Amino acid sequence: MNANSAQALAHSDALKAQIRAWTRDTYGAASSALAIAPLGGHSGVTIGFDVLDGSRLVERLVLKIPPPGVARKNNFDVLRQVPLLQALEQSGIPAPRARFWSDDERAFGAPYLMMSRLPGASPPDLFQAAAERGFEDAGNRFERAMDVLVDIHAIDVDVSLAGWNAVREPVAEIEHWANILRRASDPVWLGLGYAVRDLLHDTMPADMPRGLVHGDYYSNNWVFDGARFSGAVDWEGASIGPSLLDVGWACMIYDRDCWGPMRLGSMGWQPQPEQLIARYAERSPWHLDDLGWYRALAGYRLACITAYYFEEHRSGRRPNDAWEVFGESFPLLMGKAQKLLQTRLG
Repeated sequence: MNANSAQALAHSDALKAQIRAWTRDTYGAASSALAIAPLGGHSGVTIGFDVLDGSRLVERLVLKIPPPGVARKNNFDVLRQVPLLQALEQSGIPAPRARFWSDDERAFGAPYLMMSRLPGASPPDLFQAAAERGFEDAGNRFERAMDVLVDIHAIDVDVSLAGWNAVREPVAEIEHWANILRRASDPVWLGLGYAVRDLLHDTMPADMPRGLVHGDYYSNNWVFDGARFSGAVDWEGASIGPSLLDVGWACMIYDRDCWGPMRLGSMGWQPQPEQLIARYAERSPWHLDDLGWYRALAGYRLACITAYYFEEHRSGRRPNDAWEVFGESFPLLMGKAQKLLQTRLG
């Protein structure tokens, strides 16, 4: 299964017909589904549409189904998100709400999840040409997103997500990405990655906050309705683990030291990592003395993903020009991670 197959399914007339049929079955014969359109994303098929009763807008929904031909587990297990979205709702976190879901495959040929669609839109994709446009009042908007991240990390996962099968403790987190890295073939990249993996193990903090980890918390996955933060989306990769990884991830995404020329030209409007850290620290009970380790883990994680998918892109199996940006930055991501960890060693 490749990206082109998923995109073809998302645009298919057959899937649109299934959405219209599901809408009539769920809301009544007088209802209709309009403005059916793919919303992008990397984990499965994501379709937005409006439910109308006559001319009255009833609800705006997002359909998630796994792409055909892949194992329905981890990021492709859409029903895995249901207890998570329910926990977010109970905690008052701005995020999509789980509205309908089923493992009955008769409607869409796969298990499905229907979520509420957040009002507004995401900022320009950081890894596409439009990123250079930026958006107004970025500093205040990013601060609001970091405030919400503090609230996400404050969720008592032992109560709200008891029994949720998405736990990844720090050692397992490091080794999970090493297993992804092993799928690549470049010996130089493999050597860099394994060196950073060993440093991560050797410098692991003794006291690590454990909580809900979004896993990809940055502006591509934030929705704003004007200046208001509508919520965070794309929870497919969420887990229970070292929650400060989310802070490290946001820092890595906006750290100029981690990126090559293809991206640097569009980074002028974005807040610096120090601004994000300062805002998070204002409200968080956690000390951030070890944040360099989490920033290194974030860079290592993205570089490991890149090592595999860059080769998939170049081979034509999963073409996506964004991997050119990541591929150029692989040595910078690993180099910054190595520098941060070596500083911890003194």
